[in-house]
Amino acid sequence: MKLKELLKQKWMAYSVATCSAVILYTMLSRIDEFFSWIGSLWGIFSPIAIGLIFGYLMNPVSNYFEDHLFKKVRKEESRHACSVMMAIGCVLVLLTLLILMVVPAITGSITSIVANYDVYYKNVLNLINNLNTWLIEQGIQIEQSQIADSVTQYIGTFFSGLKDNLTAVMGKIGDISSSIFNIIIGFIIAVYFMMSKKNMKKALHRLRTALTEEEKIEAGNKFWIRCNAIFIQYIGCSVLDACIIGVTNAVFMAVVGMQNITLISLIVGITNLLPTFGPLIGGVLGVVFLLLTEPIHALYFVIFTVILQVMDGYVIKPKLFSNSLGLSPVLTLVSIILGGKMFGILGILLAIPVVAVADMLYQEKLLPWLHQRKEAKKHQHVPEEIPELEKEEETL
Repeated sequence: MKLKELLKQKWMAYSVATCSAVILYTMLSRIDEFFSWIGSLWGIFSPIAIGLIFGYLMNPVSNYFEDHLFKKVRKEESRHACSVMMAIGCVLVLLTLLILMVVPAITGSITSIVANYDVYYKNVLNLINNLNTWLIEQGIQIEQSQIADSVTQYIGTFFSGLKDNLTAVMGKIGDISSSIFNIIIGFIIAVYFMMSKKNMKKALHRLRTALTEEEKIEAGNKFWIRCNAIFIQYIGCSVLDACIIGVTNAVFMAVVGMQNITLISLIVGITNLLPTFGPLIGGVLGVVFLLLTEPIHALYFVIFTVILQVMDGYVIKPKLFSNSLGLSPVLTLVSIILGGKMFGILGILLAIPVVAVADMLYQEKLLPWLHQRKEAKKHQHVPEEIPELEKEEETL
């Protein structure tokens, strides 16, 4: 019996529905174990996944060099190899310059924060005294000693915790070292992926030709082109937006004369990559650092951050993301939470474009199929296959 005929049998439909319900119930009843299992799989295959991500991100750069810089090289293999090497070289040079510029500044800021603990503590107490004086002038009486004792307790607990939990800190350093090792291995894997890209594409095309009709191959190619456009647009615009926000924040802090400019601006720029919660996290961390050094600067920073995020949300991002992904706020929030729970920071970063692709499939493939199925039932005929994707729209 053929597979299509088998799927038409009622007992088969009931069996699939029952098995799906059992699997779903098992997953929901053991959701923590399920996420732990996903995390274990990610730990095993993370170098390969990192390699695929690096290769995907460097591929547009390699294609640009191949189409423009090395277009006069006649031999295709040589042209492709030169473009890949040039792309990798550019990435390594940019990373080296970034490390040489950023790491010393961040190290200096962190060292200064730890060394000037007493000064920061006095600044916080002065801020409390000034706030208490202002409240008394307004006719509001508070117990200043309790606030000072609480601040002393929290700060003392924080620094004593760093000493008492040295083992945990060293464990985290070990995890960071493991992550760095995975990134290095992933980068090496990305080089191999990019060098053998054309051979892999040819092998995949031969396999698809052997398994599928030409029309479905063409429809699949259009689908992947649209997915690639969504991801490239989202990743490129997000990185550019983060750079704009970080540089603008650094210029403002330099003009006002604030401290820890590199550290705070880097935090603001990186957290701006995280949708929804990122700007809030970056702003709070920036305020904490500035409260330790100069409390009045924290107030200026809050005002500027609010203005900058309003400009970012209503001016910069609409200009960059000219074609909106069209996701609802609720769906965006849910996708971010689930992506972060299952895959960490990477899941948060890629949650929105992944859900955008899923929404595209739902809108353009599943819904039309359901409508056709409904109409076919009226005529006692149900389409056996989901219709192909609509013709490719204009490039995003």
